[in-house]
Amino acid sequence: MKNKRVKVVQLITTMADGGAETLVKDYALLCDKERIDLSVIVWSGPIGSSNERLLREAGINVIYLGIDAVNKPSSNPVIKAYRMVKKYKVFRDEIIKGNAEVIHVHLRFGRYLKTLPDNVLKRIKLFYTLHNEPSKYFDPNGSGKKKFEYEETKRLIDRYGLTVITLHDDMNRQVRELFNTENVITVNNGINFERFDRLLYDRQSVRDSLNISANAKVIGHVGSYTEQKNHEFLLKLFSEYLKKDRDARMILVGRGVLKEKVAGMIKDMGLDKQIISLENRSDIPALMCAMDVFVLPSRWEGFPVVLLEAQKIGLKCVISDRINKEVVLSDDVTMLNIDGNLDSWIEAIDGNSVKEEPVGRFEDYDIRKSIKTLEDLYAV
Repeated sequence: MKNKRVKVVQLITTMADGGAETLVKDYALLCDKERIDLSVIVWSGPIGSSNERLLREAGINVIYLGIDAVNKPSSNPVIKAYRMVKKYKVFRDEIIKGNAEVIHVHLRFGRYLKTLPDNVLKRIKLFYTLHNEPSKYFDPNGSGKKKFEYEETKRLIDRYGLTVITLHDDMNRQVRELFNTENVITVNNGINFERFDRLLYDRQSVRDSLNISANAKVIGHVGSYTEQKNHEFLLKLFSEYLKKDRDARMILVGRGVLKEKVAGMIKDMGLDKQIISLENRSDIPALMCAMDVFVLPSRWEGFPVVLLEAQKIGLKCVISDRINKEVVLSDDVTMLNIDGNLDSWIEAIDGNSVKEEPVGRFEDYDIRKSIKTLEDLYAV
């Protein structure tokens, strides 16, 4: 007789093409369907991302709580309040009537679980993956969202046994100290190694599709258009690099709240002919093969999946020193200060810089290993 499948809900704010969303997509696509009955609940509505498309094509059950706001946008405060109440009711019904046994939450989540009754929370296993540094979410001595997130997370840990999942050892230590708890486990972010094999892709064919010549230097970046990813720095850096190589090109892949602003900056700086802006792409490995160097000048990060991808496919990586060093897996990564001189970044792009020593091993970041760890946690 087969063991009963565990009913798991992955709960996330949006299904854009960011790192957290990509992980949830991979969890859904690659989990053992004989062990796990998995659904994805998205707090917002569909936005047409590649992650959404891949889930749809695979027949994964995805419930969008904010679909009304997408189909019929409204600025009427009464309608907006009604829709918010409706979202909570639909979420509550999906959890209760669907007999969910596990809820695994990603990104900010404090408000979501408050509507669930005490008896429901007590019977469900709760997990929360912290996708960024704890200071970006929690402040027990502050006010507003960070204080609320801290208090709600603390309540769920103490009363309902919530397990916080961290992405590296230093984050694990911080969370243990912050919440005075042992309910913390580190699960490595992972990638699908099968996709990030350079031999699968024809570099020049990808370049041809983007109208990039074979000899052009291509600087690449994949990331959401948010303050965290520091696109302003990227544009300044590329503008300076063009002074020494007018044939260079930059590929930017992503979408987000600052995309329109960044597009305006690109035009104002006269870079619209040299920068190729893409979004909703499911062919990130192929696009990376068209690049010569990957640049990630983030102001902060948890454990960026995209940097694992870039290293796995063999790209030279020039990154911010505000990113945790545990993400360095290859011998071609340079970490630099984003407040420093752009000349050092330009030298690193050209390969004239000191490289970081690898800290971890690629085999520890195979998404299938991470999923197996999660499946075992869900089933305990």
